[in-house]
Amino acid sequence: MKKIILFLLIIILNTAFSTSYTFAQSKFNLNPVKLDYNFCDLNKFIEPNKLKYSYCRYSSYVDNLNYILEDFKEFKAASLEDLLKNLDSLPDEVSTKAKINASNALNYEYFFKNLSPEKTLIKSTLSKQINKSFSSFDNFKCEFKKTALNTNSNWIFLALKPGGDLYITTSKEISCPVIYKHKIILCLNMDEELYSNKEKYIDNFFYFVNWQQVDKNYSHQINN
Repeated sequence: MKKIILFLLIIILNTAFSTSYTFAQSKFNLNPVKLDYNFCDLNKFIEPNKLKYSYCRYSSYVDNLNYILEDFKEFKAASLEDLLKNLDSLPDEVSTKAKINASNALNYEYFFKNLSPEKTLIKSTLSKQINKSFSSFDNFKCEFKKTALNTNSNWIFLALKPGGDLYITTSKEISCPVIYKHKIILCLNMDEELYSNKEKYIDNFFYFVNWQQVDKNYSHQINN
């Protein structure tokens, strides 16, 4: 008799766990990207505690988005980019909140992925397009710095238009280029908590850009 009761109990527990797991899998569930460097590795660019603070903000946007969309199973397989490209398909009661959180989460994702403690070199394909769009790489850096210095926006983007041209914009003009079917190639977080000297922060940024990843961003975008 005890064996029968134990057997039935195991079946009940297995069914409960299986149902719980299936329900969890049916929810919208994104996670922040895992970094392939430590916070202290970028100490010469951003202090570790400040970079950690920035990553926590990123994580909170992802958590908020998971909470906002937890009851909308139809979006469980959607990526951040999918959501931002299809905001019109989101229910009215959550679309604005989803837009805010997905935009910031995706911006942070690109920011963290585009950083590296190791020196990297820009590849010829992207370099040629930058030269075409900005006359030279040095001119691109000057325009990027000028834009960053003269705005109170939280984000500066190097973005790609559908026609193939690169341009520089800010989150004050476009909260996230992906919303407008444009592509993010590179972005810089201009949160004042991250720096004490704005100009130095922008100059140092270019020493810590993961140009290999940026080139992947560009190559992937022009091929999709």
